[in-house]
Amino acid sequence: LVSEDEAVLGFTSAMVWLAVMTVITALLSEYVVSTIEAASESWELSVSFISIILIPIVGNAAEHAGAIIFAFKNKLDITLGVSLGSATQISMFVVCIN
Repeated sequence: LVSEDEAVLGFTSAMVWLAVMTVITALLSEYVVSTIEAASESWELSVSFISIILIPIVGNAAEHAGAIIFAFKNKLDITLGVSLGSATQISMFVVCIN
């Protein structure tokens, strides 16, 4: 069955939202880059190490927490899927960089 619902956003409002979100993303990206550079100087670590190793690990922390919760609930299929998927995602990113 095909739903005949009207679109929530029109074309013009969707384009406006796209432009606004693009500007916000660009501003936040600049903030993240400046924060990484400041942390690199403060911690005496290279920017590459922080960008390639630390940020992906921290970014996947929610996945790791979910895997731990599923492990406590004895759902090993989901636990292995999430854990292996997360590890594969990080390792493939690092392999592509090197």
